[in-house]
Amino acid sequence: MPSQAALDALPKVFLFATEPADVLVSATTAILCSAPDRISEVLGLPVNCEVRQKKDSSEEDAYGLRWWPAKGAAPMVKWIIPSMIGVVEEAVRKIRRLTDEARKIALWYEENPTHLYLTEELEHFRSEKLLSMADVGEIIFANKVDKSVPGVWCDTHRIPKYKDGNQGYVRFADVEVAVLNQLPRGFPVANEKTGLKYSESLFIVQRNALSASKTRISCVIEPVTHPQIHNRLGARSTTGIRSIFDRHGFYELDGSPIRVHTHQFRHYLNTLAQAGGLSQLDIAKWSGRKNVKQNKYYDHETPAAIVDRIRTAVGDDTRMFGPLAKGPQVALIKRDEFARLKVPTAHTTDFGYCIHDYVMSPCQMHRDCLNCGEQVCVKGESEKENRIRHAYAEAARLLAMAEQAERDGDLGAGAWAKHHRTQLERITGLIQILDNPTVPDGAVIQLMPIDIPSRLEHAEQACALSISPVGESMPPAFKEET
Repeated sequence: MPSQAALDALPKVFLFATEPADVLVSATTAILCSAPDRISEVLGLPVNCEVRQKKDSSEEDAYGLRWWPAKGAAPMVKWIIPSMIGVVEEAVRKIRRLTDEARKIALWYEENPTHLYLTEELEHFRSEKLLSMADVGEIIFANKVDKSVPGVWCDTHRIPKYKDGNQGYVRFADVEVAVLNQLPRGFPVANEKTGLKYSESLFIVQRNALSASKTRISCVIEPVTHPQIHNRLGARSTTGIRSIFDRHGFYELDGSPIRVHTHQFRHYLNTLAQAGGLSQLDIAKWSGRKNVKQNKYYDHETPAAIVDRIRTAVGDDTRMFGPLAKGPQVALIKRDEFARLKVPTAHTTDFGYCIHDYVMSPCQMHRDCLNCGEQVCVKGESEKENRIRHAYAEAARLLAMAEQAERDGDLGAGAWAKHHRTQLERITGLIQILDNPTVPDGAVIQLMPIDIPSRLEHAEQACALSISPVGESMPPAFKEET
């Protein structure tokens, strides 16, 4: 996930950046920080990506972005949380302002596919048959360049030169063909999957517009690519491409360069959602996933964070259900101190989390988690909930078998039927809480512990079930000697 130094620096770069590359990269990361996105999805946004919709419960409009998930999920509107709406609106404005000229050029080429784009002040060159190197420089480059550069450009693109004394010339038609050959592959379509055209794309620039060492080419366009974003987030800080952090004087606490991968923001937001108790289905939808099971690969919530989440629910009967829903009623102790005493640790189990302190004693239930009072479940964790429902089906099947065995007169079947009946009732109660719509996602659920027989009671039960030999009324160990 992104470091704290990176998260602290990004908003400052977003506010103060002035160079085109810094503005575009920081605005892109602002979008990545607003929802768990893939960089390919962001770079595939259309220029009219913004959606506003009236909310019944509020005077403010809901705000989202038109989205085409990259891995199989259906197209969607990815709604932005209210606290990030202003940031995303500003980010889209900045990107649109930087890329307007490139879209204008793309549209011109769509309407004039066999002609070279010229600005209005350069349109007179279209009637010229021959161009000097100075003319080529004006047509190709957005800024003034060294007088040798146009000639090098012509040589690079194998444009024949003609000399008249010391002056070199090239044919306008040859320059036109060379420029048209530099248009992006597949032009005018930028994305075959969605049908998005370059003239409709949000992330399109004039060639070299983001380069710090090359001159921008005024008549050729190109899409913004993942490496162009990734490299400016620190991937190549040590090999010549300064990151937006380097350029603005931000570093890690130890002085090393800040490096961020675009996919780390997706992991970061997923982990925040997990910690905040968002349901697995909502996390999958928010992330544009087709399969809920993929959520687990993006959950980086630490064990300490899980313990803290359970502790904060202790004593809050709106967030916890079970014995720990009520804090101490008599003892003068702060709730957080009580929570630390009652929840010293947490270990993941098939059905939730075990808060038993193994430093004090081993497991007293022999991993019979569903019958343990130290087992807590968190509503919304779909994978664990599925295991609970599977346990319910298994308990129902075993109960039916035990009841049939009891009817058949099998020895000990009654005890097994009683056990499975208790187990099924317990799981049923847990599922009823999980399915209760008034119980919010993220709620911590703890069932009352079952009454565990003592060792003496176990021995008594075992003795009652033992079979005495024929003709003897008591076990051999207690038979009187004759």
